[in-house]
Amino acid sequence: MRTTLTALALCLPAAAFAQETVGTLSGTIDGVQVAYTIMDGDGIETGWSETDGGTEVQIEAYPADAPMDEADRLRLTFLADAASMEPEKQSADIELNRDGSTLTATDDAVDLTIGSLEATGDSLLFTGNIRTTMSEGEENVGVLAEDGVTLSADVQSTLIRTDDDAD
Repeated sequence: MRTTLTALALCLPAAAFAQETVGTLSGTIDGVQVAYTIMDGDGIETGWSETDGGTEVQIEAYPADAPMDEADRLRLTFLADAASMEPEKQSADIELNRDGSTLTATDDAVDLTIGSLEATGDSLLFTGNIRTTMSEGEENVGVLAEDGVTLSADVQSTLIRTDDDAD
């Protein structure tokens, strides 16, 4: 019995650390100050990989002041040409779940300025700024459109290479 309880006690800390904070996203949504925590770990699609088109980055973030819940998730995915000294966005998608709705923005509707995109081994340092206007459904609205929900935020994160690219 004691061995079983000891084994269970050793497993609990591992489960508690199955997800970890790897960065922050802070700014405004429709003019209201927000702070999100970028998470990585079991069941979370945060990471990066190298593709023929460049560096692909996926980030999942959750409100910093609330428990992690998919109903409040912000997901940013982008492909960057990292071959130059100043990496540039090739494509991008943003998805925000909030208030029972899913808001999206893609490509030209996403103004992503990449400050840093530096790989060292399996780690990738990413800093940048996002400006976009999101809408429900498939319709893209312009970055500065009056319709939709605006997001303006600074992002800082250290991401781990996804298993697909591991040596």
